[in-house]
Amino acid sequence: MTNRRRFIQQVGAGAALTLLSTSAADAQPKPSSKRVLRIAHITDVHILDQPEAERLFGQIIREINTAKDKVDFIINTGDTVMDENKQTKETVEKRWNSWRKIMDGNRLAVYSALGNHDVWYGPDEASDTEYKKDPRYGKQWAMEELKMPARHYTFQQKNWKFIALDSINGESGYQLDGPQLEWLGKELSSTPTGVHVCVFNHVPILSMGALLYYTKRKPIADVKFPSGDMHNDHQAIKDVFHKSGNVRLCLSGHVHYVDAVDYLGVRYLCNGAVSGNWWGKPLTLDEFPPVYTLIDLFEDGSTQHQYVYYKTEA
Repeated sequence: MTNRRRFIQQVGAGAALTLLSTSAADAQPKPSSKRVLRIAHITDVHILDQPEAERLFGQIIREINTAKDKVDFIINTGDTVMDENKQTKETVEKRWNSWRKIMDGNRLAVYSALGNHDVWYGPDEASDTEYKKDPRYGKQWAMEELKMPARHYTFQQKNWKFIALDSINGESGYQLDGPQLEWLGKELSSTPTGVHVCVFNHVPILSMGALLYYTKRKPIADVKFPSGDMHNDHQAIKDVFHKSGNVRLCLSGHVHYVDAVDYLGVRYLCNGAVSGNWWGKPLTLDEFPPVYTLIDLFEDGSTQHQYVYYKTEA
């Protein structure tokens, strides 16, 4: 969200990562069936080629990999590097180098979706014209670095199907393009009975946090719809979900806030940001410190999640 970049500051020297707390979401029902998967959800890493950002994120990856309660795989919902928008090739390369260096120590499968800051174009017209000749221009560079098979795709683990979506479409906000929405409907309708679906993408489809982020920064009289912070086509996606009846969970990030919305049998989790305040000082953005989420998926389609928060100290 480029209109929010004023919050970006350099990481303060001497900051240390310490566990602040873990908390489960309120009112989560106790599952009546066995757990089949545990996943770690990271989002809005916004990695920088700076020592403190690398150290803090590296410690999170080590913690996920060495958890006593074993994590099966990681879902990453985008804005992986600080920014590819209006950046030189050299700057983008440095940031992906930082990502690669940290993830060399990762032993878990990572499934990613594209964020708005994962789309590469140049800082001015002249450089952008030249960069368009590069096969990595646009979304392709991030897709290659993240080893994504396509900008939207699906895979299955146990009796859960996972669908990655590409939110970064549209001139006046975020949405699925027409072919992608049609593909989503076919994927859901072809999912066998007894297989539950988790959808993951960058921009929230439904989120209270998106509204609160927006109204904290704009007068209420000016607020119509937070189209820069939530999907414009949420009604159309909701209809596809409701028709299929098999979507249980949606994971997103983007606004760096944490919230959970249960609507028509689907739990929408907007799970904050690993980078918090874009690795700025302080790391807490408004009321939300850096966070990642542990999510348990059960055989009967129920879910539980736990937020893992961090703080900085001298």
